[in-house]
Amino acid sequence: MIVCPVCDHPQALGSECEVCGKRLALHGVPGDEVSPIDGLEPTRFAAVQAPGEAVPGLEPTRVGEAAFEPAPPDGLAEALEPTLAAPVEVDVAPTPDVERTGVELPATERTPLPVFVTCRYCRTPAMPGERLCGRCGMRLPLAGATPAEAGPAGWRCGCGAWVVSGPCPACGARAPVTAG
Repeated sequence: MIVCPVCDHPQALGSECEVCGKRLALHGVPGDEVSPIDGLEPTRFAAVQAPGEAVPGLEPTRVGEAAFEPAPPDGLAEALEPTLAAPVEVDVAPTPDVERTGVELPATERTPLPVFVTCRYCRTPAMPGERLCGRCGMRLPLAGATPAEAGPAGWRCGCGAWVVSGPCPACGARAPVTAG
């Protein structure tokens, strides 16, 4: 029985823990050997210790002390030519086709509010006065229209219907709350 050193899970066989995946042994656990089956090609091979000769003409890729050149002697680093180029003055003419985004917008123009409210989740336009999106069912944002006009006998709803009392008969909207 093998016990995982990480999660203390006992298991009968295997080189990895069945719960946490920790490798229990690199080359198998003693007693984990399986007898080869006739007709199947074995997939686990023993490591081969072949002499490896360096191919001539290839750059060595091992990182070690021999891979780096020795440091230059003192005073030689200052005598080397710098690789950074000095800044160069360039005359740049403005491009007339590029829109300037940093210019402030004129204060006289106001962006008109959209007639239809758009759902912020599915981007479906909704009719004025709707409170829920007809496509996804999410609550719609309030239109930034002017407050409803209060008349002598009621108020005008955002959908355009005249309401005398209670919720709007056309869309079901409640009367706007006034501060005070």
